[in-house]
Amino acid sequence: MVGRVLVLLSLVACSADLTDKGVDPTVGDDDTGAADTDTDTVVDDSGDTDTDTVPPVDADGDGYADDEDCDDRDETVYPGAPELCDGRDNNCDGRFDIDEDADEDGLADCADYCPVFALPGASGDGRVSDPLGLLQDAIDLAGSSGCNEVRAYQGTYYENVNWYSYPVNAESVSGPTVTTIDGQMLGSVVTFETAETEDARVYGFTITNGGGDDGAGVSVRYADPTIEGNVLTENVADVSPYLGGGIRVYEGAPVIRDNTITLNDAGYGGPENGSDGGGINVRGGSPYIVGNLIADNTAGDGGGIWIAYSDAILVNNFIAGNWAMDDDATAGGQGGGINVQISGPSGPFIAGNVITDNVASMYGGGIVTYESNDDYPAAQITNNTITFNEVTDTDYGAGVLQWRRTTPVFTNNIIAYNDGVGVYSEDDMDPTFTYNLVYGNATNYSGLSGSGAGNLASDPRFAGVSNDGDWTNDDFALGSGSPAVNAGDPGDVDPDGSRADIGAFGGAYGEWTP
Repeated sequence: MVGRVLVLLSLVACSADLTDKGVDPTVGDDDTGAADTDTDTVVDDSGDTDTDTVPPVDADGDGYADDEDCDDRDETVYPGAPELCDGRDNNCDGRFDIDEDADEDGLADCADYCPVFALPGASGDGRVSDPLGLLQDAIDLAGSSGCNEVRAYQGTYYENVNWYSYPVNAESVSGPTVTTIDGQMLGSVVTFETAETEDARVYGFTITNGGGDDGAGVSVRYADPTIEGNVLTENVADVSPYLGGGIRVYEGAPVIRDNTITLNDAGYGGPENGSDGGGINVRGGSPYIVGNLIADNTAGDGGGIWIAYSDAILVNNFIAGNWAMDDDATAGGQGGGINVQISGPSGPFIAGNVITDNVASMYGGGIVTYESNDDYPAAQITNNTITFNEVTDTDYGAGVLQWRRTTPVFTNNIIAYNDGVGVYSEDDMDPTFTYNLVYGNATNYSGLSGSGAGNLASDPRFAGVSNDGDWTNDDFALGSGSPAVNAGDPGDVDPDGSRADIGAFGGAYGEWTP
């Protein structure tokens, strides 16, 4: 009987040992199949009481054992490894840094070369996480790769940037108050001169410190780019001829929209010929100039804007505090606000602008139409508010001046409170002058009776203005009871469908915010 019990116990022991995964008969019941590496007959597994440890293993041979390596099967993964564009945590820091999608376009930053990013002083390759150091390099890369999108981080780019025909949309990330292109007085800060289309766009920069003789801030020649949402300031056309302190357009059709164009100069006090367009100079073409603040610029002629041979469209701009003076005592400065030198094939169209506190030394403090082109239509000047302008020498039209056989069409304008003659017309060629309100000028008319259809001579009753020389505190909207309400040409309507009001806030381009 004793023998049978011993045999049975022996079988039970063997049965328990057969549950081991190892082949070593000396290992414990819970062993995992590894060989016992010491002499205590118990393998080092979780169910044992053995306190020995298994030495760390570096299975992938990357120099980091499995107790440090977050993936010991991949030699590219280890603490401090360079992050790769593979969707993995290569450096074992628990984050997928390089695979983030900062611009949320569905493509990881590490693989995303569109938009191309720039940051002053950087030395990367153009990705959002590794930007290029030069805006020009970003434009070149975006254009040559077909991406055509550039984003510029804040800072100052000391460059003169050329689009070279690329249809690249270059935008600042944080806006013009903190993102600047500084031309270092080495020529135009921004250049579009190789047939760029409207897709070539500069948006959201301060453009400053430009020089040269042809568009110190931005030069456009035979091109149609978009210049939008920028601040163009302290650019100086410093080489004769001085053409376009802020922007120069030569035979192009750019869109110039919602910019602040201020403190630029094109030959103020310089020669009578070729000192033109402190804010914007246009010769030929048909630019669309809309919604800009054009203020405190200086030139020989056209302190704010100078136009010749062009079909320029000027709509809803605020043109204020500009000066025109050249060194010719007989020709004098022309067009403190706007100088229309000669019409283009369709004629300039000037509508819905506030033109105030501008100064010319002789001709047209607010607007002058100066020379005729008998082959082309006259300028259309409608629904503008022209106030508080002046001339400092011979008073040829502190408000508006029609000169040298030009035949402009003035309709629905308010011409008020100018320091001199409000409307001056050369005797041998009367303009078309109807449905305007002329009031409160030092002299309302010279060379023109003002008897055209619908003209008024009543206080326009602005919402709130003061003749204190500070245009920033004036509100030229029509106040309660203004006679200019619903008094424009009966054929013109306001956006609400009613008869047009007179002034900048009436007509088809009314109800805008300066």
